[in-house]
Amino acid sequence: MGVPGVTICQDPVTSSNIFISYRREDASAYAGRLCDHLTAIAGTRRVFMDVEAIAPGQNFALRIDQTINSCQAVLVVIGPKWKSILLERLGSEHEDYVRHEIESALKRKTKVIPVLVGGAVLAELSDVPAAIEEIRFHQAFEIRDSSFRDDCDRLARELGLLSRNKLRSAAMATVAAFVALLLVLIAWRGLHAWQERRRVNNQAAQWMTTAKTQMKLGEYESAYRSSTQALKLRPSDKDTLNQQTDAAMVWLEHFSVVGDDDGTKDLAAGQLSELMGVLDGALSRTNGKEARSADILAHLGWAHWLNQHIAEKEFGSAAPDLYRQAISIDPANVYANAMLGNWLLQTNGKVDEAMRCFSAALSKGRERPLVRAMELGGMLYNDAGGVPVQAAKALNDMRKNDEPLEDGYRSRFLAVDFSPTNSNEFLNSILTAVPPEESLKTYLWLDNGPASEGQELKRQFIAARVLELQGRKSEAISAYSTLKGKLAGAPVDGRILEHVADSLSRLAGGPIADGRLPGRP
Repeated sequence: MGVPGVTICQDPVTSSNIFISYRREDASAYAGRLCDHLTAIAGTRRVFMDVEAIAPGQNFALRIDQTINSCQAVLVVIGPKWKSILLERLGSEHEDYVRHEIESALKRKTKVIPVLVGGAVLAELSDVPAAIEEIRFHQAFEIRDSSFRDDCDRLARELGLLSRNKLRSAAMATVAAFVALLLVLIAWRGLHAWQERRRVNNQAAQWMTTAKTQMKLGEYESAYRSSTQALKLRPSDKDTLNQQTDAAMVWLEHFSVVGDDDGTKDLAAGQLSELMGVLDGALSRTNGKEARSADILAHLGWAHWLNQHIAEKEFGSAAPDLYRQAISIDPANVYANAMLGNWLLQTNGKVDEAMRCFSAALSKGRERPLVRAMELGGMLYNDAGGVPVQAAKALNDMRKNDEPLEDGYRSRFLAVDFSPTNSNEFLNSILTAVPPEESLKTYLWLDNGPASEGQELKRQFIAARVLELQGRKSEAISAYSTLKGKLAGAPVDGRILEHVADSLSRLAGGPIADGRLPGRP
């Protein structure tokens, strides 16, 4: 091209030539493709664009006029920047050859067709200079990216370059020319697609394996994140969806955040919202009546409970309704019963209903550590009537079944519920929650650490109290008397010495008054 944005017919030898006018800065690529397509149909001597045949010193405007005068039609290729460039060059010291091309064609009554490309619209032709204003009344033709070849063929028919029969023949010839190549491409793409699927499946499998390993290591959030990565690679795979759901539920079971500032609450709120979204989607994939539906509903309830108490984003939690909905589907559902029991204990609900829930959850024989954590967690700071006695029963049951107990629970129940410094009435209620000889075993099971002098004396006191509660009066008196001598000056709470003195006095006067009153002093 001799001058940017100007097109010149190199060899106008017939009256059926096509002149393509465009701006380099606006639509050079579209103009080039259009020229190539029309040239393939009509031949190189009938379509003119971007030649460099102007001799030095030749009048450029005159050469444009001569060229257009010999052409049947002028195609004005208009892209999104066409009008803005036109307006910028008004009054410029540089000649706007594209505007001159259009003026020349309009003066000679040459057929002018605005060709809209690149998403350009007819508004590009509004408010143009008066000299080319007539172009607004010429029928425009749009060439779209998605149907470029078909649109070019329609334009060729419009110009008379290609009849329907010729178009059909050309299309058939084109198809025939590409059949062999197409078959090769199909085979190649099939192989490539198979290789890509294999690569994606292998990568997804690696993420799933990583998630399972992280789950075993107790890295529950990481396991959820890994399964989510696998799901991005296989978004519709049922096994991957189920693994992400399982990871989300286990993370919720062990969910915790550190700190109490607003940033921590917002972090928890974001994580819980994400997990609730995953569980909502998982629930929609069930029939709403199977055991998995109940599992998901229970964990949704737990997420709402955490969102209320940790993130502080809810008021009046939806948790109990979701738990009960789960239980209506699966009456012995481990998660729903354990979580509802915990909710009842933490909200001062009915203790007997809570214990029925825990009993149902334990009857399944599954997820016992989780059920116990829900049960003991709800009892840990609960002084409501009957709760400490139920805690003693649960601990005794765990001991007999050789269930593990976290050190935090162990030290808390030992120091509070089973403490020798409790009132006689409260301590008696704890030690008679189960047969007293089992209570002693449970106390020693809780107090499984190295015995200091003070701790050994506490053990002896509990043993003496168990003898008293069993009605073994002489043995109890002997045990208390021996203990009384040891307590003088020993590093223990003075209330234990008072209890020993009271017990000796009571035993000397008659049968023990066994008032089993709930509640700690």
